[in-house]
Formats: sequence, structure tokens, C-alpha cells
Amino acid sequence: MNTILIIALLFLPFRNVYSQRPVILTENAATLGFNQLEAGIGVEYFSKSDESLIELPTSEVRLGVCALRFGVAENVNFDLEWRGRLLAEMQSGESAADWGDLTVATKITILRERTNTPVLGLRSAVKLPNTSYRPYKLGSDQTDYFFHILLTKQIINIETRMNIGFGIVGNPRATASQDDIYILSGASIIPFLTNSRLFVELYGFTGSFEDDDKLLGRFGVTLHQFNLSWNIFGSVRLSGNNKDFGAAFEASEDWSIGFFLAKQIRF
Repeated sequence: MNTILIIALLFLPFRNVYSQRPVILTENAATLGFNQLEAGIGVEYFSKSDESLIELPTSEVRLGVCALRFGVAENVNFDLEWRGRLLAEMQSGESAADWGDLTVATKITILRERTNTPVLGLRSAVKLPNTSYRPYKLGSDQTDYFFHILLTKQIINIETRMNIGFGIVGNPRATASQDDIYILSGASIIPFLTNSRLFVELYGFTGSFEDDDKLLGRFGVTLHQFNLSWNIFGSVRLSGNNKDFGAAFEASEDWSIGFFLAKQIRF
């Protein structure tokens, strides 16, 4: 019965998926719409190398990265994002594994796009402490909160996005301590050939701690084929060091690559 249900869902009609995390970190300000469901699954690989990172992972595979987004109202999304199963290699050559963090988020569209104004939205997210900090530091073991103002504007046939926000991030190295970071990102999604889109993105954050300043360049391609959205994407660290504040591979990778398969369904 479960197999029949999965096959049926795969071949139901769908709209083009608006690429979101983990493909594009800069969120679209527009919501899916009432009774729209977007579901996806994928895999990511992260790499970084530094002889001083003896206690930190130098590579990580995330298997079964999942995202589930549901339009609970025309202008409200409820989102679940899970990092999947984490398989890491340490500088020492030792292997490590853990389960990834789950993020629960709500996105609200405040204003729709008009001729001279963009779509305006708000996103509030909580990252749960599912991944352990000790002994391998694959996660922070902390509950983190993030809030973003979202802007999206269609310029001719190019979709442009900007997110401005902040995060309150728990510090696993000190009891009752936190790090407040400020986040800014922008992305452009460009039509490419038939049923395909390219994207380029800059994603960065800064804070008061020494290792907070990071900037990533991200890029990828989406192909809409067989009623599914096929995404290949990657990232390169442009500035900042590859030390993490409390969690492995959060914008500190030397480079990464990923694949994500998604589908949108209307009930």
C-alpha cells in the first residue's frame, strides 16, 4: 500500500518547484499557496582541510537530507528541514556518525509583488538540538533561533531574492552562553534552456565572535523533468576561516556539492 501511494504521489500533476533549502539558502518571499505540498530528498558532501582542525571533521556526507513544506494558508507555509544521516571523517582519520538537526520554520507573505515593489515576507525558524557536540562536534547540541525578512522581485525573466536576518545561536563550549549573528544573502535564478534554471548566490553572516565572519558563493542548476525537480548545486567559501561556532560545516566548508530531488503537489 505504501509503495502504491509513493508512486501515485510522484506522478500527480505539479507546478514548478521554487528552489529552497538546501538548494538555495536565500528563501523565496512567496509562499506555496493553500494546500500546496513540496517534498524533497537528497544528499550533500562537504569538505574542508586545515592542519589545525585536529578535533573537527574535515569531510561530511549528509544522506537523506529532507525538506517538507506545506501551505497551511494562501500566505503561510509550515516547513520542516532535516539534515539526514551524518557520516564524517576526522583530521586524525577516524570516522564519525550522528543524526542531523531538524529545523522547524514558519514563513508568511506580507505583501504580494506589484509593478514597482517586491514580494515581502517573514520567516521564523528554530533548529532543534538533535546532533551531539561531543565527542566529534558534528553539531552544537543547542537550540538555535533565526528570523529573516524576505524580498523577492521578478526582473524581466530573472528572479532575484534578498534575505536580511539574525540568529541567536547556542554556545556548546560555555554554559548559558550564546552568539548573536547577522545574516545577509542574495540570489538570482536565471532561465536556462528548456525547463531549466541556473542560480548564483552569495550567503554570509557576521557576529561578535572571532570565527563568525563567513561568506559563501553558491551556484547550481535545476531541471524540471518527469514531473520532478532535479537539482545539482555547490558552494565555495569566499572569505572567513573554516572554524565553526558550535556546529560542523555551517558555511565554513572549503567547498560542497549536493543533489536534491523535489516535487510539489496540490491537494
